[in-house]
Amino acid sequence: MINMIISYDLRNKRDYKTLIDAIQSLGSSSKVLESLWYVRTTYSAVQCRDYLKKYIDKDDGIAVFDCSNNTWATYGANADKMKSLWN
Repeated sequence: MINMIISYDLRNKRDYKTLIDAIQSLGSSSKVLESLWYVRTTYSAVQCRDYLKKYIDKDDGIAVFDCSNNTWATYGANADKMKSLWN
């Protein structure tokens, strides 16, 4: 099992219920903050990101952090500075 942190920004059309249902379907989950979730899952960060992209719009953003394996995957997120600081 992998410990994931999932964060999202829904910008215009905000369909939180659909996205939250999708996050919870990935495994055991707990809402930490308004748009931050902990999920214990068997999926990789890339698999989670790709799955969750189906439930957000093109102007939204999502970040998935694999806390067990020190990896992450984003979509629509400004992660350039974080990428340069990672490790």
